[in-house]
Amino acid sequence: MIAVSCLHQETPVWWTPRMAGLYITCSKTGKRIRVRFSSTEAGIHRSSDSKERTLVDPRTDTAMAPRGPCPALLLPLVLLATCLVLASGQPWVELNKLFQKHHVDYPRTTVPNPSSYCNTMMKRRGLYFTPVNTFIHAPTLSINSICLFGTPRRDRLHESRVLIPVTTCRYDPRIRSYRGTYVSRKIVIGCWNRLPVYYKE
Repeated sequence: MIAVSCLHQETPVWWTPRMAGLYITCSKTGKRIRVRFSSTEAGIHRSSDSKERTLVDPRTDTAMAPRGPCPALLLPLVLLATCLVLASGQPWVELNKLFQKHHVDYPRTTVPNPSSYCNTMMKRRGLYFTPVNTFIHAPTLSINSICLFGTPRRDRLHESRVLIPVTTCRYDPRIRSYRGTYVSRKIVIGCWNRLPVYYKE
């Protein structure tokens, strides 16, 4: 059993793996959430002692059929999403704020070259040592519009229809520094309630 700190919530939350899925319980209120997911889809069961509700797809906010267990690599993301559900009635708003912090820099911060830019921005955004991260240099409304007017993909992500300037930062452990690449290309994002919450590197 592991304690998880939720955003905007001081009450500890505990998760316990079981055969039927992942159970997360708030130790103060006793409220329990069961999480079940697969490698391509994630959902959250909200349950209490008296009744259990339908599994919900967080990207479309619609009911979905239960799936089997997923690889452990998705566990941190699911725990984060679950904590946001406990702490906020609109978790997609919080995830969008994280998306903007990690990936949006408009207008682009003025730095002499892409590598210097990456070292500056990754420190400034608290992302240093992240292996790879991309900053989008476009207005927030333009990025949000991809959720509505972008090209839908088979993996349920959305691709921009136009080229967008971005800087991709890759950490080089040999020199303990970032190498940056500034290009204009189509970007792919994941959306929840018409807001970007995920960037596909």
